[in-house]
Amino acid sequence: MSAHKVKPTRWWYAIAFFLPVFACGIASVLIYQAVPKLPGAFDTLNMNSLIRVTVPGSAEINFKEAGAYALYYEYRSTIDGVGYERSQYPPRLNCQLISKETGRQIALASPYAEGDMYSSGTQGRAGVLMKTISIDQPGIHEFSCRYPDERSEPQIILAIGPNFIWEFFNIAVKPVGAVAGGMLVFFIAGMISLIIVIVVAIMRYQSKNKLVNSNSG
Repeated sequence: MSAHKVKPTRWWYAIAFFLPVFACGIASVLIYQAVPKLPGAFDTLNMNSLIRVTVPGSAEINFKEAGAYALYYEYRSTIDGVGYERSQYPPRLNCQLISKETGRQIALASPYAEGDMYSSGTQGRAGVLMKTISIDQPGIHEFSCRYPDERSEPQIILAIGPNFIWEFFNIAVKPVGAVAGGMLVFFIAGMISLIIVIVVAIMRYQSKNKLVNSNSG
C-alpha cells in the first residue's frame, strides 16, 4: 500500500474547524430555549397575578397552564377596601382543590415555610407560602378551605398563583445552567478538534517522511 493511501487528507482539518462551529450552534439553541421570553416572563413574579380567596369559603380557580403553583397565606392584605391584619403564622385549615372536569382531588403538598414569603409596602400586602400545588391538567378547579371546628371567624386571605421560587428558578437559574452546558459542549468540541488537528498533522508528517524515504530508496 502506497504512502499516498495511508496519510489522512486535509479534509480532516475542515472537520476539526467545523466541530466548534457546530457546537456553538448547539450551545446557542440551548441558551435560547432556556432564556425566558422577556418582558412577559417577569409577569409571573408579580403578586398581582395571584388569585385571592377569603376563607372560610370557596372559589373557582382557572389554571390556564399545567405546572407548579403555590398556596400563600396573606397575613396582611386589603380586598375591596377591607384591611386584614392577622398573625404571621397561618391557622390550621382543611383545604381542598378539586378539578371540575375530572372530579379528581389535587394534592396540596409541603408544610408551611416561614422563609418563603413576599411583601409589598405600597400595596399593603404580605404573604407566606403554605402549600405547593402541581397541576397536570389545566382547567377550572374548585378551591375551598374550612376550619376544622367549622367556625366562620376569623376570616383570612389565601392567595393562589405562580410558585415564585419555581418561577425564579426558571427565569434566573435555568439560563445560567444552559450557558454552563453550552460552554461545556463548546469546550469538549474544541478539545476534540485540537486532538484531530494534532493526530492528523503527525500522521501526515510521518506519511511524508515515508514517501521521501521510499523515493530516495
